[in-house]
Amino acid sequence: MKTQSFRQRPGSRGYATITMVTSISLLIVSLMAYTLIGSIRSFDNQARAQVKQDYSQKEDAILGALIHIVPNKAMGAMRQGSASNPSAYTWDTIFSEALAMANAEQAVNPQLLNSLNLGTAISANTGDTEFTSVSQFVNAPAGTYSGGSNRVNGGNWWEYIMLGDARVGPKIPAALQLPHSTYLLDKQYPIISFDKTYVSWYTKGLGLSADTYPLYNLIQYPDVKFGYKRPGEYFVAKRNWWVFSLTFGSHNQERTGIPSVTKDYVLSIYEVPSQIPLSAAALMKVGKFADGTNWENVSLDGSIFADKLTTEGTVALSAGAISAKKNVTVSGQTSVSGRTVSEGFDNIGAREERAASANSGANNSLSDFYDASVGGNVGRVAFIQINPGTDTFINTSDGAASERISPTGWNAYSRAAPKAQMTLEVRSVTSSSDQMPTSIRFSYRNSSNALVTTTYTRGSNWPTDLQTGGSTFPFQTAALENAKRVLIVHMDRLPAFIAGLSSTGGMSRNNSLYIYPRTDSSSVKIPSIPSLTSDMAVSLRGGNSLTAYTSGFSLVSRYRVYIADSLNNVQVPAPANSGISSGTTYYPPLSIFAPEKRFGESLSIQSPIELTGQLSSLKTGSSDTFNPLELLSGSDARVPAGSLNADLTTLRSPAELPPIHMMNWLVTIEEIH
Repeated sequence: MKTQSFRQRPGSRGYATITMVTSISLLIVSLMAYTLIGSIRSFDNQARAQVKQDYSQKEDAILGALIHIVPNKAMGAMRQGSASNPSAYTWDTIFSEALAMANAEQAVNPQLLNSLNLGTAISANTGDTEFTSVSQFVNAPAGTYSGGSNRVNGGNWWEYIMLGDARVGPKIPAALQLPHSTYLLDKQYPIISFDKTYVSWYTKGLGLSADTYPLYNLIQYPDVKFGYKRPGEYFVAKRNWWVFSLTFGSHNQERTGIPSVTKDYVLSIYEVPSQIPLSAAALMKVGKFADGTNWENVSLDGSIFADKLTTEGTVALSAGAISAKKNVTVSGQTSVSGRTVSEGFDNIGAREERAASANSGANNSLSDFYDASVGGNVGRVAFIQINPGTDTFINTSDGAASERISPTGWNAYSRAAPKAQMTLEVRSVTSSSDQMPTSIRFSYRNSSNALVTTTYTRGSNWPTDLQTGGSTFPFQTAALENAKRVLIVHMDRLPAFIAGLSSTGGMSRNNSLYIYPRTDSSSVKIPSIPSLTSDMAVSLRGGNSLTAYTSGFSLVSRYRVYIADSLNNVQVPAPANSGISSGTTYYPPLSIFAPEKRFGESLSIQSPIELTGQLSSLKTGSSDTFNPLELLSGSDARVPAGSLNADLTTLRSPAELPPIHMMNWLVTIEEIH
C-alpha cells in the first residue's frame, strides 16, 4: 500500500494578509497624519485668532486712551505758556502717551517678566511689539499738499488730497475752513479755535446754510449710546475732526505669519453749546424743591444732563433723554416720551438687556436704550463740560498770541466775561460803606469793531433820571426796599443810546454787556459770592420787549442781578432760513450770567413767574447741589411752586443761541469702514 504525504503549498493568501496589514497601517498613518495636520492647522488658526484678538485689544486700549488725552491736549494748546513747550501737545506726543497709557506694546511689563526668572522660556505673546517710532503704527491715511510726516489728516479744506481720496473721502464729515497758518498748526496739534468755521463748499450733513451759520450749525448727533441727544437727531454744534490710521503687525509678520492690520478712524471733538432744558456740572436734583415740595406746572421738552443726576417725585420728559457723566439715581415716577425709566436701569445685565432689545428692534413700551445713560459706561465717548465756575466773571487775559499754540486763548473761549462786546466798570462809589456808583466807565464797539471808552461821572456828564437827558440814559442808580444799592440797566433805552454814539457798530455788534467792579480802589468793593447786604447789585428794567436786539443779548455780571419786571416777553418772527417754521414761537436769544438772580425787587409783592428756555448752573464742586427751580424773589424767599410756571425747552436752531453761552465737548472715535 502506497503511502501519500501532503504539505500546504505557499500561496497568495499569506501575501494577501501582509498587503492588507500594510494597507491598513498606511491608512492609519495617513489618518494620523491628517489628524496631525488638522491639529497643526487648528493650532495655527487659534494662534492667528489669538494674535488678531491681541491686536484688537491693543487697538481698543489705544483708542480709549486717545478719548481722554486729545481733549486735554487741545485745552493745553489754548493756554498761555503752551508755546514755550510745544512738543508736549503734538500728535506724536499724543499717540506716544496713548500707547504708554494703553500698555499696548507688551502683554507683560518687561520688569515684571524679568522678576519671574523664566530664563530662556519662549513667550507665547507673538503679538508683542517694540515700536521705535510712532510712525511705525500710526499715520495719516492720505498725503497732504505740503507733504511732511504727519500723523493725522485734519478735517479742513486744505486737506484736498484726503477729501478726494476714494477710500476715505466719501465717508468723512463736512470739512471746515480755516486760515493757512491755523491749518499748519492743525497738522501738528489738535486745534480748537474760533478760526474754524463751516464753508458753503463742504455742506455734507449740515442742516442749515453754512453762509448763514458758519460757527455752529445743525448737524446730526452721532450714533453713540450717550444721550445728550438721540442718534440722528439734529443738534447745534461744530464738529472738529481728524483722520488717522492704526497699523498692527507690520513688525511681527515674520514671527506670526499674519499680515499686518490697518484701520482708519475719525476722531471728533464736537463743540456743543449748552442747548438742553437743564444741565449742570455738579449734582443736580430734579422733580422736587429742596424742602421736599413737588414741582408744579413744569414741562420738560428735551434732555437733562448733569455730572450726577437724581430724580425725585414725578419727572416726565416729553422728548430727549436723561444722562449723567458719573451716575443717575432714579426715584419716584421718571419717564421719557411716556416710557418709564426704572431704578437700576444701568446695572450690569440690565444695561446689556436694554442694548440687545434696542439692537433687535424689539418694541418694548417700558424702556428704550437711549432714554437714559451714564457717560462712563458707553465706550469710546467722552462728554466734557467747559465750566469755569465763578471764574467766568473774571476777564483774565490769555496773553499775547505768541505765548500759546492755538489762535484762540482758553480764557477767551471758556469764560463769559471776555466774550462781552460792551463793558461797564464801576469806577467810584459814595464810600466804602455805601456802594452807590458815582462814576462808571463804559466801552462799546464802533463800526470798525474797535473799543470806544467814555467815563461818566455824577455831577458832570452822567445825569440822573430827573436831570436833563437822564430819562434816556440807560444806566441809572437806585436803592431798593432792602437798602441794596443797584446799578440799573434800562433795557428799553440801551438800543437808542448805542445808536446815538459816534461811529457805533449798532446793537448787532454790541450784543452783550459785562458789568464789573474796579479792582484797584479802596472804596469800590469786589462783591462776595454769595452777595453781602453791603454789596452793590444790578437791576434789569424795561426789558419786556427785546425786539430791537437784532442778534439777541447777553449780560455778564459779577454782581447779583435783579430781574425787576417782565423780560423778553414779546415774540418776533423767526429768522429766515433758520430751520424754525414760520409762525412758531420765537424770542430774541437772551442769556444772563450772574452768581445770583432775584425775580422782582419788592419785599412784599410776589408776582407769578413764567419761565421759558434753558437753565444751567456754574456750580462745579463735588459737594455742590443744583436745584434748578429754586428761584428766589426780591425778598430772598423761594418763589412758591404755585407761583411758578416753567416751560423748559431745547434749542431748535443756532438762531436761538444767545451771544454768550456755555460750552461742552463731545469726543468720539469711529472706524471708517
